[in-house]
Amino acid sequence: MHSLRFRFLLSIVLVACLALLALWGIAHFLVYPKLLARENDYVALEMGRVESALKDDLDNLGGDTRDWASWDDAYDFMQGKAPDFAESNFSQEMFEDMDHLMMVFMRMDGTPVWMAGYNPDTDTYSTCTSATNECRWMSPFFNVIQAHVHQQAPELDKWLLSVPTPAMIATSPIVPTERGSEPPLGWLAIVRSMDRPWFESVRHQTGVNVSIEPILHPDLIVKPPPIIRISDDQLLATRWLNAEPNDDILSLQATLARRDFMANTASFNFAMLWTIGVLFTVVMVILGLLEFIILAPTRRLARFTREQRQEDHFSETLPVNLIARRDELGSLAREFQHLLMHQKQRTDTLEHLSQRDHLTGLLNRRYLDEYLVQALTQAHQARHSVGLIIIDIDYFKAYNDHYGHPEGDHCLTRVARTMDRVVDDQGIVARAGGEEFVVVLPETNRKRTWRLAEQLRLAVAAMSLPHEHSRVAPHVTISVGMAISLPEAPCQPAELMRLADESLYRAKKAGRNRIDAHHREPHHQIDTL
Repeated sequence: MHSLRFRFLLSIVLVACLALLALWGIAHFLVYPKLLARENDYVALEMGRVESALKDDLDNLGGDTRDWASWDDAYDFMQGKAPDFAESNFSQEMFEDMDHLMMVFMRMDGTPVWMAGYNPDTDTYSTCTSATNECRWMSPFFNVIQAHVHQQAPELDKWLLSVPTPAMIATSPIVPTERGSEPPLGWLAIVRSMDRPWFESVRHQTGVNVSIEPILHPDLIVKPPPIIRISDDQLLATRWLNAEPNDDILSLQATLARRDFMANTASFNFAMLWTIGVLFTVVMVILGLLEFIILAPTRRLARFTREQRQEDHFSETLPVNLIARRDELGSLAREFQHLLMHQKQRTDTLEHLSQRDHLTGLLNRRYLDEYLVQALTQAHQARHSVGLIIIDIDYFKAYNDHYGHPEGDHCLTRVARTMDRVVDDQGIVARAGGEEFVVVLPETNRKRTWRLAEQLRLAVAAMSLPHEHSRVAPHVTISVGMAISLPEAPCQPAELMRLADESLYRAKKAGRNRIDAHHREPHHQIDTL
């Protein structure tokens, strides 16, 4: 029960369970509601297009009605001055071409003057002066129209009809083209049925299959929700349209495919399964690494320290809570306390030596690598940038060959002191090897990094160390390459070193004694400053 192996396994299992619970919560409380909201927006857009098509058709019907009603021949017809008006202007072909079900000319009190229509059920065309005999089929439409115009102001009106069949109706007062002060002589009503050809027309305009059902007593029913998800593949969208008579309602319905929702859901579920698989794999790998890297070596180290333990005893060296632990780490701590203080001074000395370059006194490559990893990790967590500058002394081999290696070492030492003075507390300066130096600047930006690089270049040039065999100046100069790890495009240490090294190579290739910069943009695009 006190073994690190058991406690770590328990912790990993707990973390894995919490991760799975978090994934479930993200899916059900964030992702799926978001997908449903997007689907609702899609439904609103599609139904808006359908309603827009219906409104356009209703507006077109209103325009036709207004044109017919404001025609001088129609006005004369209502006055009895154009007896051949109906015969010469109306026919079955006209009704079929215009998709009109019927037209009615009425006086202002609603009494019929003349009506005509094409009955698609019997494929017959009828004209009458009243809704009787062969025009009897028009009676249900005429009765509603007659009741409507009794309450209508003398202006164009467009409305929907629920019974005997869903239809669009436009009613307009009959007036002369140039109306002036002439009063309207009656009403003209044009009816267009919302039948299969109309549905085909809407589908052609919008790409949506729609249907319309009349709700004759809307107060007596419970309206279904506007969106019903029938299955994983389809949903039913409903819109309510006001109609006559008796404040009826038309139920405009459309069956829509759920392609986007299902595709997004499938992608997310696939990602979830992969995440769970990766999580399980990581747990197993961590457990294996724990045993192989930590627990087994720790037990071996504990046995070794017991065998090598000396007589010195200094119990206050390690924290009491660490020594009092009853697991492998506690055993290691109790054994190690006998050696820790004895080795501390030697360790400090060795650590200092291991971090410094013996010639220049600058930090060495080992410390540089560790520091760069730490700086990039902290910068990534705090959303900061990290700048890296690589410096190379121009034609240093020629300097060594001409002045000798002692002078070359002296040159390296002076350049190192100068750079350390310029950088100061802005970052660290390390000798990477030979005549190459590296500067790491945490919490910086492009401008500050570039400015410091230029200061370093100018400071070295200002030393005026003679260099007769340099091809760029009579004194010692440096070439500088720099790179930036940005919060939006973080770099790994090796990547950042490579980018800076490429910049240094370009600076040398471009003539040396200059600066070149490289940085990594989001989506892993690499651009030159």
